[in-house]
Amino acid sequence: MEEKQTTASLLERVESLEKRLTLWRFIAGLGLLTVVLAVFVTVSVRSSRANEDERVLRLHGLIIEDSQGRPRILLGAPVPKAVGRKRQDENTGIILVGENGADRVAIGMPTPAPQGGGKVHQRISPGAGLVVDDLDGNERGGIGVLDNGRGAVCLDYPDPIGRDAICLGVLPEGLAGLIINAPSGDESERAMVGVLKDGTTFLKLADVRGNERAMLQVQGESPAQLLVLDPKLKTKVDVLEKIKP
Repeated sequence: MEEKQTTASLLERVESLEKRLTLWRFIAGLGLLTVVLAVFVTVSVRSSRANEDERVLRLHGLIIEDSQGRPRILLGAPVPKAVGRKRQDENTGIILVGENGADRVAIGMPTPAPQGGGKVHQRISPGAGLVVDDLDGNERGGIGVLDNGRGAVCLDYPDPIGRDAICLGVLPEGLAGLIINAPSGDESERAMVGVLKDGTTFLKLADVRGNERAMLQVQGESPAQLLVLDPKLKTKVDVLEKIKP
């Protein structure tokens, strides 16, 4: 009788252990599945971030060379120094370099200082813009907005001074206009058309010495004036006033 009870008791214990083992197998399997899912999600996120990083190139500078190893395009913040480029001043932006090492085009902030006659000069104010140079790297034109509030689009004469030939400009003092300068002379301004802050519209012409000789202007709603000036006699005559009926 006791042996039958002992056998039954052992069978019950075995069944209980088998049930517990089955439960623990289920829990272990669930835990393993959770770990696998977590690893999969982590790898997927890292892979996604890696793909994003592959689409974004982070550099301080870039030098693009031609087939002969000469630096032709420089890009950076600041632009990297390159053997073969004549100028080595620092700017943030893009510079296109000619075969001879001279700067030909620059887009920068600040805009590179102008070169004239092979010498680098300082601008009246730093600013941002685009500059175009000749074969020797001397500035021949550009567009820019200076930190002092001025904005201009200019083309220069091909002389050592780098004299402005024609400029379209806006001055914060209250002037928007077009200026045409002579290729030589102490006073280079020869013609100008513009509008002043007070609304005055004018066109003026100057002689080879820069002396104003004629001016057509309209001030507010007043009649137009055509002024003829004589710098020697220091006279100013309104021609339109003279011919009034």
